[in-house]
Amino acid sequence: MTDDLNDEMAQASTAMFRQRSIDAIRAQVHTALPSKEICGCCGVNIPLDRQLAVPGVELCAGCQDVKERRDRHHPASKKGMRYV
Repeated sequence: MTDDLNDEMAQASTAMFRQRSIDAIRAQVHTALPSKEICGCCGVNIPLDRQLAVPGVELCAGCQDVKERRDRHHPASKKGMRYV
C-alpha cells in the first residue's frame, strides 16, 4: 500500500509541476495584441485553435517552427530579421 501512495504522490507532484510550467510559459507570452488570422510570413490562415492557444500569434505553426530553428542555430541573425 505504501508503494501505491508513493506512486500517487509522484504522479500528483509531476502533474502540479507540469501545470506550473505551462502557466509560466503562458504568462511570458501574454500580450494585449490580438492574434493574427493570416500568417505574417507565408500568408496562410492561422487556425482558430492556435490563435486562442497562443495570444498575439503572428505566424502559422510551420513558419514559427522554422523561425525557432533558425534562431536557435543563428542567434545573431535575429536582429533585423522580421520573420523567416
